[in-house]
This record gives sequence, structure tokens and C-alpha cells, in this order.
Amino acid sequence: MTPRTALAEDAEIHFWHWWNSAGEVKNIATLNKYLKQKNLTWTEQAAQSSSSHLYLAQLKDRLDAQRPDAAMLDSSETHNYAKALPLLALDDIAQEQEWAEVIPLAIQERAKHQGHWVSAPLNSHSTNWLWINKTLFTLLDMPEPETWDDLIDLLAHASALGIPALATPREDWEQALLFELVVISTGGLEFYRGLFVEQQRSAADQQILAQSFLRLQQLAGYFAPNTHSLSWDQATEQLWQGQVLMQVHGSWVNSELSALGAEAQLDYLCLRFPGTQGAYVFNSDHVVFFPAPPERKANQQQLARIFLDKEFQRELSIASGAAPARVDINTDGFNHCSQKSINDLRMANMRRAVMPSIINKNLEVIVGDFLNQRISADSAAEKVLNGVPQPAALDAAPSQ
Repeated sequence: MTPRTALAEDAEIHFWHWWNSAGEVKNIATLNKYLKQKNLTWTEQAAQSSSSHLYLAQLKDRLDAQRPDAAMLDSSETHNYAKALPLLALDDIAQEQEWAEVIPLAIQERAKHQGHWVSAPLNSHSTNWLWINKTLFTLLDMPEPETWDDLIDLLAHASALGIPALATPREDWEQALLFELVVISTGGLEFYRGLFVEQQRSAADQQILAQSFLRLQQLAGYFAPNTHSLSWDQATEQLWQGQVLMQVHGSWVNSELSALGAEAQLDYLCLRFPGTQGAYVFNSDHVVFFPAPPERKANQQQLARIFLDKEFQRELSIASGAAPARVDINTDGFNHCSQKSINDLRMANMRRAVMPSIINKNLEVIVGDFLNQRISADSAAEKVLNGVPQPAALDAAPSQ
């Protein structure tokens, strides 16, 4: 394998992805190991951006030029691609490996389109995490935050002592991620489910959303100036070095901290964002396959099998910090934060509390405009509501 080279004409499998950071590069090594076991050769190419929209733009350019055999997509994009492009159906492999029995329903819904499996889910990244530098937290001598008021008290105390409190979410998707957690913390899980998952309106919607924006503004007052220009992984390094107290981000931070040499519970804490306990807000990495000649199709199918292989799922999740896409994976070898994520997913799956991320371009623009003081909280709330589809406009739900 020659990482990050131009796609080779004679490669068995061309794979397009976004694994760039130090923690994510471990995923490539894990996949390479399993490909070698199956005597499959590949060429992988990474888009040079953590922004979902820049990644999709680069993927579109690649599809127009030289279409890869397989490409990673965020779970929020699988249906869009299934509507726009022909994708290889994975139903036979899904039946062979019993995907429907071991993949949480919320993830299945993103992997299926019109009743057919159109993507192979790699993992489940939980986004409602609070990552805390333990040394700085110990200095504050305060309890772990469980409520919104606890969180604000902790941030205020850190700031009063001159400790940079909260890593700045620089990119639009990071800001939207923070907002969706504030929405759950403010309105509760059932509000989030009702409005954004089931598209059911209530009289209190605008008020709760406006309050959520005001709370987001409150958090912005604690953004650490030394992290304003940093990418998420650079901010994670600042967290590890004790240059900032906490970071609100997904489970990929766990992998990044591990790659830096940090140890969960000893060097950093992983807590659920206050007010979201019991919820498992997720996005998952999926792989879609584009139609290819028969000799390449066989290799694509073999790659799909690898992705949902139990041992591969286990090793990839240890490397990535995410929970496996399967719920039947042994947790031996996972660090404390990964084990907590896996257990939380299993419990939330039984309680119907596995909630998809609501991040999309429209929400990113609204949140960005609000944080940049272009619109008021009331106006932002109205724009969010206007962007929620009405039930009549939705596609039929994938059959289970």
C-alpha cells in the first residue's frame, strides 16, 4: 500500500476517506491488516479536510474524474447519495452476516434506502461528550458537572482562576454539534426526538430553541482564545497539554488523546454533556460502493464483509475511539471511555434513546450566523423551525 498517493490504475480496490489526524491514521493500518489477510490490494486516498462539506466537494470531484470503488460517508449523507447515484446493493452480505440482528435500528435506518442495504456502517461515534483535562479539573476542586448550572459554574470558576475553559469549535460543523447538545440539554430528549426525528411541532418549539441559542451564546463567552484558530485535533492536543480545561466533541477525541499518549481516567475524563445523560447522539461512518465490473464487484463485496467482521469491528473501534456498529462485540481491550460508549449505546438502543445527529448545512449556517451576531436568538430559532421537514414531505421510512 502507498498511502495518500494518486489512485493507481491497477489497484484491486480504490478507497476514498477522510482519515487524516494522528488518531485516525491508525484506522488505515487496521484496515490494511485485514485486507492483507484476504489477499486484497488497495489504494487509499484521504481528502484533506475535516469539514464535511469540503470532503463532499472533493468526493464529487473524484466521482467526476475517476470513481473509486468505495467511499466513506457520514451517516447523514447516505440517503442523499442513494437518491442521486446508483450504489451497490449489499443485501446478500447483510443477510449472510445478519446485520439486521446486530446493528442498532437507528444506524440501520441510515444504512438502508427503500428497504435495501446501501452502505456498510463502520462504527458509531457518540457526539454528546465532554472531555476534561483531569489535572486542571482536580485543581478546581469541583464535582463533575451533571446539570447545565453545574457546567456554567465549572466554566466560570476556571475562567476566574485564569484557566482557559472551553475549546473553541472553529468549523461550522463543530458549532452545530455543540448547538444540538445544548438543545437536548435545554428541551430534553423527547423534545429533540419529537421535533428533529419525528418532525412533530409543538407550541413551545420556538421558545425552547431560542433559549438554546441563548445558552449557546453563554457558552461562547467561555471559548478559550488560545484555541480560536485551531482545528479540532489541534484543540485536543491543547487539552492534553493542559492549555484548556475541556472540549465538547465526539468520541474521535478519545482516539486522538490515546494517540498522544494520554490515558483515560488518569489524564482525562469523559463525561456526558450535562443534560444529555441517557441519550446517545450519534453519527456513524459508512462506506458506500459504486457499481463496477464483475471482477471488481467481488472485491467490493469482500471489503463489505471485512467492515462488519466481528474482529475487524473490535480492532477498528479500539483504534478509532468509536463504539462498534455491532452491539455484540467483546469490550476487552477497550479503554474506559470506549467501554462507556459501548455500554451507553447498548442501553440507549433498548430505550430508543439512540438519536441521530441533526447537523446539516442549513443548521451550520444558522448557528454560525448567530455566533457571529448576524441574527438574534428568536430569528435563529425561527430559521431552524423553517428548516425542519414536514411529515408529508418525508421519504418513506426504510423497511426493517
